[in-house]
Amino acid sequence: MPLDEYRRKRDRGRTPEPIPDTDPERSGPGERFVIQEHHARALHWDLRLERDGVLASWAVPKGLPVDTETLRLAVRTEDHPMEYLEFSGEIPAGEYGGGRMAIWDTGTYETSKWSAREVAFTLHGERARGSYVLVRSDQQRRDGWLLKRTDRTDRSPLPRETSPMIAAPGELPTGDDWLLQVRFGGRRVLVAVDGGRTVVTHEGDEITVKTLEGLGPSLGATTLLLDAELTGSGELWISDLLFLDGHDTAAVGFAQRHRLLEGLPLAGAHWRLAPVYPGDTGPAVLDAVRGQGLPGLTAKRADSPYLPGRADPSWIAVGEAAPAPATPPGRARLTNPRKVLYPLTGTTKSDVLAHYRAVAPVMLPHLAGRPVTMVRWPDGVEKPSFFEKDVSRHAPSWIRTERVGTPGGRSESADFPLIESEEGLAWAANLAALELHVPQWTVGPRGGRHLPDLVVFDLDPGEGTTVVDCCRVAEAIVDVLAEDGLVGYPRTSGGKGLQLYLPVSVTRAEQTIEFAREVAETLAERSPRTVTSVMAKARRRGKVFVDWSQNNTAKTTIASYSLRGRARPTVATPVTWDEVRACRKPEQLTFTLDDLPARLDEYGDLLEPLLFTDRQRLPRRG
Repeated sequence: MPLDEYRRKRDRGRTPEPIPDTDPERSGPGERFVIQEHHARALHWDLRLERDGVLASWAVPKGLPVDTETLRLAVRTEDHPMEYLEFSGEIPAGEYGGGRMAIWDTGTYETSKWSAREVAFTLHGERARGSYVLVRSDQQRRDGWLLKRTDRTDRSPLPRETSPMIAAPGELPTGDDWLLQVRFGGRRVLVAVDGGRTVVTHEGDEITVKTLEGLGPSLGATTLLLDAELTGSGELWISDLLFLDGHDTAAVGFAQRHRLLEGLPLAGAHWRLAPVYPGDTGPAVLDAVRGQGLPGLTAKRADSPYLPGRADPSWIAVGEAAPAPATPPGRARLTNPRKVLYPLTGTTKSDVLAHYRAVAPVMLPHLAGRPVTMVRWPDGVEKPSFFEKDVSRHAPSWIRTERVGTPGGRSESADFPLIESEEGLAWAANLAALELHVPQWTVGPRGGRHLPDLVVFDLDPGEGTTVVDCCRVAEAIVDVLAEDGLVGYPRTSGGKGLQLYLPVSVTRAEQTIEFAREVAETLAERSPRTVTSVMAKARRRGKVFVDWSQNNTAKTTIASYSLRGRARPTVATPVTWDEVRACRKPEQLTFTLDDLPARLDEYGDLLEPLLFTDRQRLPRRG
């Protein structure tokens, strides 16, 4: 029955929650909803929609998304009785869902779709207003769903990365158009709070601060990004506000940003606002600060915007130990150079930077004009990674970005970086962007998208096969290409497989994928025991999969000379056809960053023909 699971989990003698004796008899859609802020073992929000006489319920760990780009995990829980629409209170510790529960919002809603895999609805509440969709996720746990906002808003997602504004050393200014903020000599940190979770970063690296564990839950559903100082005793002195509830606040003046800070509940056991005084009190305040042994003041013009990573005369560091810019503006900076990103080999971030600098002369021509998708391992290859396409919120001004459509992605388009200099590679290395992926097409100087200029055959060894088997298939592809007078150039993937590239000229974007598929199917017909052109894993056992789909204009492949996020720092390395033909052991075609300098000395760029040879016209096979 609808409420059997609900009753089974609760003891009416211990919990104040409503526990009806009977089940509802009505069916069909409802119109009421409630969202409860639930401070249980972990803060989350319970979304409950009236349906069939009960409240269909989802636990949303980070709350409703406020923008259309953010996806939130939602976990389907047991149905709740209608009486829960008005429930708030303390569920005793030790009971199911123990902790404080408060009504965050309530109101009515409309359903536009309700199925076993998708629920689309529009909320009409005081705080929750807008259209959303819940979609069952096959990649999550059995009861896992994804929650997305579907109507347009003026809200933006929380920036993933930025850097603190820098105060230039100087004398104490005069005038009432300045505000004076006390400095405490702690580490400069950025503090992001989203869905009750707190992330603290120092010089681009996430750090754990036990004293701040309660900050996120104390702010509830408020999303913000703070500039602050963290003292050695774990005290956080908050100095500025960069983002608040879907809105970038960096462009407004400091006086207004500080008023916003004062309106937030930011006075906790270990966190509070840094004191701010009027500019005309400067000498007295500076004397008091020095008398307490503090390093000094930051004088900020009342109308000064927040300029991430930049020094500006509108901020002046007054007193001893004034912070100075660590790097001239417009230069890439390496933070935590000794951080180990490949624990098995002890390879550090500094080693990664050295690799990209070493290969820059041969790598950059292959990146030119190609929007880059970065795969980042901020905590090293043994920890989780994430793909990053849109860098609009943290890329420095000297990194060129282009807005490119992303069909099937979280948003319709994204601002991709173009890595066109050694400095750009250094920027990517500092982000622990070990892998750089690019499409088989380029964009022009004004962002116009060109037709594909490369065809790639991605040879992926199935279970029971290795790169050695890929080499034999590559040789067979050479024979098929020769029938059409075409030439391909081989490269390791840096993983288990091998790739072949052809420089081509086409009149339609679809030509490359059509041609690659025809070649793959031809090979599969000629060698059905060793080759497959079908993606299904079950069909690839003991065979090499010729992946023609990588020529889809929405897809990317690893860039030449890019590192891979594997146990060892392997590299996507161009090879000679002699090496392909001679390969009998996988290690013969496995190269790490330590191998690249000698190879470049011996061979130079083996893929140079992709850049400078005449583009080959693709025939129509059949």
